[in-house]
Amino acid sequence: MTDQTFGDDRLRAILTRGSDTLSVILIDLVADRTWPVVPLVHAEVYDKAQFRVDVLRNFRIDVVERVDDGFHVILGDGFRRIAFGVWIRIRHGELTITVPPSEVSENKPAVHRILSLILLPGLMRGGRGSKLVLPLNTGVVCDPTDKPRVSDRFMIYGEQSRWELMPTLPIAAVQTPTGGVMALATRGAGDTECHVATDGAGSGEVSFGVSLRQNWTDPVDLENREVRYIPIPSDADPVRFVAKRLRTHVMHDLGKPTLAQRAKESPEVDYLLGAYIMKLFYAVQNDGIMMYNVPKEGNVSFKQYMSFPEARENLRRLHAAGIGKVLTQNVGWNPRGHDGLWPTRFPIEERLGGERGFRDLIQYGNGLGYHMQVHDNYLSSYEASPDFDRDLVIQDVYGEPMGLGEWGGGVTYINWALDLSEDQLSGQMRKVQALGVRGVAYNDGMGNPLYRNYHAKHRGSRGDYARGVVRIMDSARSVYGAAGTESGFLYAALPADSMANPGDEGHLRACRPEWPVTALIDRRVPIWQLALHGLIVLENQGHDWSSTMRAVLMGDHPRTEWSAHPGMMPVLDDRMISVLKARYDLVLERFGRLQSQELVDHRDLADEVSWSKFEDGTEVVADFAREELLVDGKAIDVPDALRPTMRDSASVPVVR
Repeated sequence: MTDQTFGDDRLRAILTRGSDTLSVILIDLVADRTWPVVPLVHAEVYDKAQFRVDVLRNFRIDVVERVDDGFHVILGDGFRRIAFGVWIRIRHGELTITVPPSEVSENKPAVHRILSLILLPGLMRGGRGSKLVLPLNTGVVCDPTDKPRVSDRFMIYGEQSRWELMPTLPIAAVQTPTGGVMALATRGAGDTECHVATDGAGSGEVSFGVSLRQNWTDPVDLENREVRYIPIPSDADPVRFVAKRLRTHVMHDLGKPTLAQRAKESPEVDYLLGAYIMKLFYAVQNDGIMMYNVPKEGNVSFKQYMSFPEARENLRRLHAAGIGKVLTQNVGWNPRGHDGLWPTRFPIEERLGGERGFRDLIQYGNGLGYHMQVHDNYLSSYEASPDFDRDLVIQDVYGEPMGLGEWGGGVTYINWALDLSEDQLSGQMRKVQALGVRGVAYNDGMGNPLYRNYHAKHRGSRGDYARGVVRIMDSARSVYGAAGTESGFLYAALPADSMANPGDEGHLRACRPEWPVTALIDRRVPIWQLALHGLIVLENQGHDWSSTMRAVLMGDHPRTEWSAHPGMMPVLDDRMISVLKARYDLVLERFGRLQSQELVDHRDLADEVSWSKFEDGTEVVADFAREELLVDGKAIDVPDALRPTMRDSASVPVVR
């Protein structure tokens, strides 16, 4: 056995070389804690001759060489004729492991291929009194004490087969009474796999693996994989610690600016911060998941809920009510309505008023001082569209177009965005912009779980899919000055100025009980918000006092959807307008400044009672049981338009 020590004045590691193993001991000098010895790496190798995965724990050690801040090693297996390189370093009190795919050798690729490398298995392990932090939804905490014996694994940024998990963030952690460790995937995050297990006796562990492929035929992304391991002090709140370290990575390593910075450089973002986001819903085909419960009587599939002239009148009423700033996202303006014929955008749906009617509406709304924008989509594609291109949509492993969902236009196929022409992307955006629209662009249907493309010509990896989404967002920001999207996977949040949903309780409730990790979900925590608040606008959808309380508590941005006729979205009647005005006054006019500040801390004080603190010192307490909201200790009155609250209703005597 040979021991070699490396590190700095905060963190030290011992790399131990055996005859066919390399192991690591991590020493936290600040906390005076030594972590148990763990293997440097396990390798999962697919054996095609036996149709199974072999887990390699012993290797031929080809190279162990010291570098400035650590070691570079090359490990191999003679029978399988594979080898791979690993760089292990300590920088600024953090352990970094880098795996370059360019250092992976597979000299019998017809029989043996590396699937993944599991890093430091067993390091992030804790017993009773410990907490596991998992990257599901906005963040999940698990207490392993009472958990059954289970194990599971899932990819960061998700997989379609279990999209409800929504692993939005590249983080995981364990916290024990004597301190913990956080893992942060800083490069190749979309090809990072989270492993989690509990032993049924009170202990649990989490680890990261760097994935080259999940299946034999998968395209391999050559981006380096990198994971950083950061000690967590014993007295630190692991949720806040993980979130703030992630925030540092997002701002300093990935270069995401603050909303305050974006507002200075983008008039569109500056306007958004004071504007109510409103989706104006016009029409949809009576097909797809939105319409499953809508009766299918009659021969006309087109369901219309508002025309352009009706929308114009509703904008007039909103302006007359005193709602001075609105960013509209017009939904279903395109042929056959919402998700009707993408990627076809023209001619504009005649049944709603046609192009002339839409231009008149846009001009009128802009004249009110509103930002008139469209609800657009550059990923979805429908076979009925004259612009459908089979070679541009993702193909599955069988060479068939990969259908992902069913919406108004029928089965939805997904464009491979890296190979869209400039005319199909920014060219189309400029054609839409020529209608007169302005303001923060909204691109629907992103981000998604990451997909691979098995098309013979346009073959690409999960990372390539993410780069395609970023390309769409970058194009929209270039054309319109700012852009937002739907779902809060970090890869999609980075180029976005606004985000509809980073995951919610509904997603967690939809996680199936047969999935092992579902048994480990104790409670949802706001790691996403603590990390990203003040860097991106997060929407708050709701029309009641409870949702309004939450908007102030979290510094979120109000959004609504409406139509002129019932059947799909709320109708914009006088009652609805008074609700929107009340939320506009409270959330935007009075407390809108909270949006662009860092969310410094957030805690649950009791059941149904939460506390938040913002960068300027503002403290908000929301008691959802009593329906009371306090800002800096002062009670906020419930606006009349948001009554009756649940508490009001409960106090009304029952007449028998």
